[in-house]
Amino acid sequence: MDTKEITLAVVMTLSSVILTHKWLTRLNYSSDPVIVLAAVLLIGSLAAMILLLNMRLKNIEEKLEMRDRQLRINIQGVEEHLEKKMDVFIEKTNNSIGEFSKSIYR
Repeated sequence: MDTKEITLAVVMTLSSVILTHKWLTRLNYSSDPVIVLAAVLLIGSLAAMILLLNMRLKNIEEKLEMRDRQLRINIQGVEEHLEKKMDVFIEKTNNSIGEFSKSIYR
């Protein structure tokens, strides 16, 4: 987690305290600590959930990049293998054609 993400989560939580207190005083209610604490817990858990989701998405992205690299390496290996086989096949074919054309001209 970056410090930026943690800072934003703290700002989110602190703003929930201020907003809850202001709303309660505007509605002519006394600032009930239970309501303020509930709002802090709600916003804090929401911030934690967002941070965990972000971490999980980063892990999935890293795994996908790793698999992509592995697939590229495997495809490159298959290409090289097929290229070698094709070279051998072309060489045999050229030799066979050369022998066939020699036998025709004799």
